[in-house]
Amino acid sequence: MKNLILSGRADFTPLSKGSIRFVRCLFLGMAAMSFAKTNLDNVQIASKVLPSVVLLKGTGDSGGSLGSGFILSSDGKIATNLHVIREWKSGGVQLQNGDTFSVLSVLAFDATKDLAIVQIAGFDLSPCELGNSNDLKVGESVIAVGSPRGLQGTVTVGVISAVRDDLVGTGFKVIQTDAAANPGNSGGPLVNSRGQIIGVISSKLKASEGLNFAVPINYVRGLMNALQPPMTLDIMRARLNSAVDVFKATAAENPVRWKSMTSNKVFELRWVGERIYAELLKVQAEQTSGFQTMEVQKNGTVYTGVSRYGGVCRWYRGFGNWETNNCRFEKQAEFTQVSKDRIEGRTMGPPPSSKLDCKKCTYSKPDEWRPFIWIPQ
Repeated sequence: MKNLILSGRADFTPLSKGSIRFVRCLFLGMAAMSFAKTNLDNVQIASKVLPSVVLLKGTGDSGGSLGSGFILSSDGKIATNLHVIREWKSGGVQLQNGDTFSVLSVLAFDATKDLAIVQIAGFDLSPCELGNSNDLKVGESVIAVGSPRGLQGTVTVGVISAVRDDLVGTGFKVIQTDAAANPGNSGGPLVNSRGQIIGVISSKLKASEGLNFAVPINYVRGLMNALQPPMTLDIMRARLNSAVDVFKATAAENPVRWKSMTSNKVFELRWVGERIYAELLKVQAEQTSGFQTMEVQKNGTVYTGVSRYGGVCRWYRGFGNWETNNCRFEKQAEFTQVSKDRIEGRTMGPPPSSKLDCKKCTYSKPDEWRPFIWIPQ
């Protein structure tokens, strides 16, 4: 596999090169949050997904390239990796049945997460069923679908090895899997045991085997809510070239790392206009097998928003058996004073004396406002 740079990341090999065909998937759209509970065997999953995966083919200054994608809507919206189409000057799509669409436009892209949504002049296509990547469990079975090395309709089986922060620290989660992926898989679906798309296969760790990565499907859901008027490939490239990384641009102006005077937790902050994002330092999160993030928006003289936190806890089932549960919570949060030297605020949550019932993911005492003070570390 050729060692390429994916969105400026020298440690990753994108998986878009190779001869790709397209396959359709079943999509239920944003309203399909009540997913089927029945697990399918591998033959049934392949039968459900394979009729829907598609081939994207284009040319740029460096020549031709191929990648995978999957259909999001019957009118021709298709999800793929941005790096598949990023350098194209012209491109099109081929369906599994052989139908080709020689023109495509771009409806949305996210350079950080390496995602794009394109549009073809399709009609009555078969969209795919999207899962919920917030419900992923480490160890659950998955299937990768694509055309590695041009071998169309290839299905490989593996498990979710981990759900972790993007390894180059660009501020989002990735799904690690040992399902085999090679050039030609980029933009193709990672599928769970119910035949639902839970990730977009994007990269593998260079000079390694079984360390492949997919972008969680919920980021695609979010991008579907930010569609723009159709743009040509030329306009997309122009916007990419002129884009400013707001996180890097603001890092020099505002402190990035803040320490809580009440809990000794350390948070990394990103300042984007009148919005602030905070995330518990990765090392501390790993030590506690948990996570905590905050997202607040300026509202008058204060910042208001939400705090999300949780992690894995164990509960005793009886007869010497223990089980684990992944508890997640979302509570109100406020920053009441914000400056470059000090942040004061409060979050709604259980009091320190409250006990967590791991089986039910509930606390023994009602929530209350808990104040905090942060200073730059």
